[in-house]
Amino acid sequence: MASISDDLEKMVVSASSPDRNISARVSNYTEAKVTFQPGTFQRYDERQLSYQLARLGVLTWIAYQRARSAAYRNSRGISSAELAEAERPSNDPHRRRYEEELGKVEGEGSSVSGVLRIRTAGMMQWHVDIEPGTVRRLGEQQFLAELHSAFNALLNDREMKIILLKSEYFDLGLPRKWRDLTKRLTAATRSRR
Repeated sequence: MASISDDLEKMVVSASSPDRNISARVSNYTEAKVTFQPGTFQRYDERQLSYQLARLGVLTWIAYQRARSAAYRNSRGISSAELAEAERPSNDPHRRRYEEELGKVEGEGSSVSGVLRIRTAGMMQWHVDIEPGTVRRLGEQQFLAELHSAFNALLNDREMKIILLKSEYFDLGLPRKWRDLTKRLTAATRSRR
């Protein structure tokens, strides 16, 4: 029987934007690559591109979650019905509150130069903000580099918030002082927006 980490390492997930001109491919857990159909990047303005990328984020996340569930089912050798039972919300109120909060975790990442920002709420609501003039100024390859840096920053931000959330519900050994400091820093960052 394969382990879940073996299956996740081999997992490759693909999705396309609603207009089918942008594709995302995720492999080895979180290595994401976004590509444009030839000759399509130049046709976008920032507003159109923001919309297509936000929808692509949602569609890729859904495909990733489905593939992850299939990998889990495969690694455990269980049926679809058994998987559905395993994924059912917990009866434990403590665990249920954790799962509810996990589904609402917000993430944010900005590109290296700051021209692009990605925000998510629960990974099912994506917002992509692109500074005006960015598409024409950067060109496709440089834009993709900015997009990938923003996405990686988003994943890092989200992962840190999930660790802190877990530490609130389960003993991870993080000192209370660190958790309190992180909460204060997060609140201060939000108030500056």
